[in-house]
Amino acid sequence: MLKHTKGNLIDLAEAGEFDVIVHGCNCFNTMGGGIAREIRTRYPAAAGVDSLTDSGDITKLGNFTKVTMDMPDGHQFTIINAYTQYNMSTGEDVFEYDSFGCIIRKLVRLYPTRCIGLPYIGMGLAGGDKDVIMSYIEYFAEAHAQSGGTVTLVEFA
Repeated sequence: MLKHTKGNLIDLAEAGEFDVIVHGCNCFNTMGGGIAREIRTRYPAAAGVDSLTDSGDITKLGNFTKVTMDMPDGHQFTIINAYTQYNMSTGEDVFEYDSFGCIIRKLVRLYPTRCIGLPYIGMGLAGGDKDVIMSYIEYFAEAHAQSGGTVTLVEFA
């Protein structure tokens, strides 16, 4: 039930492909690399809600901040800053798997019928294990489909 596409997650959301996009953040309010940096640059409000949280607060793991963006054509999409790693990327695996699982269970309940887009979350700068993360994403897609929603994994191209 997991859909796959290639492109730019943010461009696709702006074009109306997704109601919600999710990206991984560390707990230090940096949004300094990967898609987080692009989101911070293009949508400063996403970084703004992140900066309202306490830098370095480990209790952010498993939670998220969000902001809804209004597009000129009238549609909206929500950006989810998912706290999936405590530290900034170091070249080794800093992805918090249990935190990601908690976040996706919350998203299924909060956005039951929405179209959700994900980058290859945790598999790039966070150094996460692709096979393990993919099993979480596949679970997410199946659970979300049962409530009428869709999950699409977007490979950057």
